[in-house]
Amino acid sequence: MARIKTKRKGVGKKSYSIIVDGESEIWYLQLMKNHEKLPRIDVKPELPRKKKLKELFELVKNNAQIYDKVIWLLDLDVIIRGNKVDEFKKYVKQLKGNSRTIILINNPCLEFWFLLHFKETGKSFLRCDDVITELKRFRELKYYEKTEKFYKYAKSDIYLKLKPFQKSANDNAQKLGDFDFDNIGSAKAEIYRILNILMEN
Repeated sequence: MARIKTKRKGVGKKSYSIIVDGESEIWYLQLMKNHEKLPRIDVKPELPRKKKLKELFELVKNNAQIYDKVIWLLDLDVIIRGNKVDEFKKYVKQLKGNSRTIILINNPCLEFWFLLHFKETGKSFLRCDDVITELKRFRELKYYEKTEKFYKYAKSDIYLKLKPFQKSANDNAQKLGDFDFDNIGSAKAEIYRILNILMEN
């Protein structure tokens, strides 16, 4: 009797798919993967060509059949701006029972996570541009740009710039608690959990 080939990846080591909705997250996660010692795991950040919420949701479901864990990382400002909150809530409910999927929210955006490296704040920003304005007040990111060149500048990429402040950022993000649809406007930076999840393997 012929053996049935399994689709599961990472035999002998755990595999993680991280699905994001923006290029900035991809660049940051690629740098994290390069700089952190993550033995026995394979991390694949993915930015789908099609970024509609439904298409991201379908990719999360499909990848959960292949990878040990799938992390879906989203900026809430995109969902709110597109009037997709109810649609997103439906997808969260459908994924709730899937032990291989984890949904993480940044509100409003990734840059709020960067801001938490320098200050403790629970301020709710309506727009990501407002966060960036605040972020540029700090010397390390004074010239911040949402470009691959800025993120990956060889002499001092953004991950290395922020690394000395990472523990403070983790503490600040943790104090903000978990995302809650009943308090959808509250500031969040759940991206801090990614490294902890990867280290748990």
